[in-house]
Amino acid sequence: MFPDWVGQSSYHNMTELELSGCRNCWVLPSLGQLPALTTLKISECDMVKMIDGSFYKGDGTHHHQQTPFPSLKYLSFYYMGCWEEWESYECDEDDAPFPQLEHLLIANCPKLRGVLPSFLPALKEIVISGCEELGCDLPRAPIICQLEIYGKQEARMRDLPLSLQHLRIEGNQLVDSLFEAMTHTQPTSLSYIRISNCSSVVSFSGDALPPSLEDLRIYDCKNVEFPMQHQQHDSLTYLTIKNSCDSLTSLALSTFPNLYYLRIQELQNLTSLEVSQSQSLQDLSISGCPKLENIIRLPACLRVLRIRECGLLGEGIEKKDPHIWPSISHISYIYEWIKYKGKLWPMIEISKTLSKMVHLVLERQRRSTSTIGAIVAEVWNRGITCLILTKLLHCDPAGLYAP
Repeated sequence: MFPDWVGQSSYHNMTELELSGCRNCWVLPSLGQLPALTTLKISECDMVKMIDGSFYKGDGTHHHQQTPFPSLKYLSFYYMGCWEEWESYECDEDDAPFPQLEHLLIANCPKLRGVLPSFLPALKEIVISGCEELGCDLPRAPIICQLEIYGKQEARMRDLPLSLQHLRIEGNQLVDSLFEAMTHTQPTSLSYIRISNCSSVVSFSGDALPPSLEDLRIYDCKNVEFPMQHQQHDSLTYLTIKNSCDSLTSLALSTFPNLYYLRIQELQNLTSLEVSQSQSLQDLSISGCPKLENIIRLPACLRVLRIRECGLLGEGIEKKDPHIWPSISHISYIYEWIKYKGKLWPMIEISKTLSKMVHLVLERQRRSTSTIGAIVAEVWNRGITCLILTKLLHCDPAGLYAP
């Protein structure tokens, strides 16, 4: 235990405190009555199992003492391997602890369960990760801007504050509660959403994205229904979908006129992609889409195209399919990662028809030094500005220089 004088009047001018590596400590000191404390970091206190009333008040009671942690703005707990319970502090909301707390971070506390503080009126950011046993409601935080919860914990959202701008969550419970909350409250400030690792069947309210959304990332959510909007969504500029949205067979992005970056990975059932009349899309990355065979009307503004492990689409590019080639022949940078069983020379033949600079990326090539050297010479002669060779197998770098 810490001595009684920690947290008493002699330390009333203390503004920052970090307790780290106190491995034999089993009770945290009484710090709630330090009036000037603004930053508190606690980590690797391996024997602590409970944070109880004494953390807030010297004697664990409420008599003749001020609101606990009246000035604290930043509170973090990291690597508390035995911490199991954060005891609630019973009081009226006007006397609730942490009235000025803006940032709450809890990470790698695998045994923590039970409840978190119920009301944090000044909270702007909460980050929780690696707390597998935590299954409580999140604190009510009316002005929160950033919410990040990832790992296997099953915490729940009670509502969706209108002030929320940045949201990153994963797991069935949280993603379900997000979509449920969005049916009741349409966020007006939400600009970033990342959801991941959800197997539930869920869809966006009204088959539409939040109107303020600028960046949407969906990972490993196979049953999420991607909204096929009928109205334009002008705010969205970044979109990533990976191993998700199994019901999605075609993707037409005409409703996203300001989309700048699109990344599609491991969409097993996607067969066609259309980006028509876009004036903004400049970076398109497609990988692991085995059924994708058609790209329709890629815009003239596109500058970077990456294609990887899309067998049908790759064949169409190599053969200069008239349904595909006119859409990509203007692009400044085309990357195709070719594995050792893939074809190489058709990509070099394609490079002859491109009017602008091309980056050709060769990955995992099982070829002799002389063959790779010949490739480098051919690329040099064809005027390709940049050749990137990565993870070459059984090759001597000394033989790779062009004449």
